[in-house]
Amino acid sequence: MAAAQTLAGRVALVTGASRGIGRAIALRLSAHGAAVALAASPRSQAALEGVREAILAHGGRAAVLAADLADETARAGLVAQAEAALGPVDILINNAAGISAYAPPSKIDLAARRAMFELNLQAPIDLIQQALPGMRVRRWGRIVNLSSDTSAAPAIPYAGDARFVHALALYGASKAALDRYSTGLAAELHGSGVQVNALLPYKIARSESAEQIARQTAATRPDWVEPLELMAEAAYLLVAGAHQGEIAVSRALLQRCQQPLHALDGETVIGDARSLVEFS
Repeated sequence: MAAAQTLAGRVALVTGASRGIGRAIALRLSAHGAAVALAASPRSQAALEGVREAILAHGGRAAVLAADLADETARAGLVAQAEAALGPVDILINNAAGISAYAPPSKIDLAARRAMFELNLQAPIDLIQQALPGMRVRRWGRIVNLSSDTSAAPAIPYAGDARFVHALALYGASKAALDRYSTGLAAELHGSGVQVNALLPYKIARSESAEQIARQTAATRPDWVEPLELMAEAAYLLVAGAHQGEIAVSRALLQRCQQPLHALDGETVIGDARSLVEFS
């Protein structure tokens, strides 16, 4: 039995879709019938093609869009490219993000600050403003902005190295700005049929880029590390359900909605909100 085709006829644009959280969300949305435009930087072209092939192998529709989202010119027509390939974009998943420098707030330079906010805040806003007019006309749209636990200052005493915590302060600031933008936009769009939410892992989602820290963390705090399927499940809930203006934490959202945890096929139940990562 295939996953319920609750998103059949919808088109999703997922940024940072070549790996990790973005790839997981793209596969999960495709499992429910959405056509998916897969976006990432040109250096990830081969990985994007791999995700596309995985979707096509299961009967889905997908297109690859290689663009440097940190470049305002390169991202200027991204939604139009997605629509030319697959049709009007109904679902926008702003997942792509980056850390331009690991440095404490007192030391991080202007170039790094600008680069961090360009990719983590300005790019999502630009893509939203590209997609939003069509969503408003159709009176249906879903925007999910990926956030981070680092958007709030951690409790003292820190669970880890203080230098690492301080080095993530500006990244967290860019995500906090995205959270505030998300809630403000959600309020503006009240009654429009367009839903805007932010989503973050409880602490750490296990992905290629976070593998080392996930393993280190799991040795003492296994409850802090969650499988990518959990983020994909939470993203699907925000897209398929009635949610507006949430800064949703993955585990809490699944628990609140009493939603089981499915594999990326959207059908096989593999756990629930309490599911932990098993390392081999």
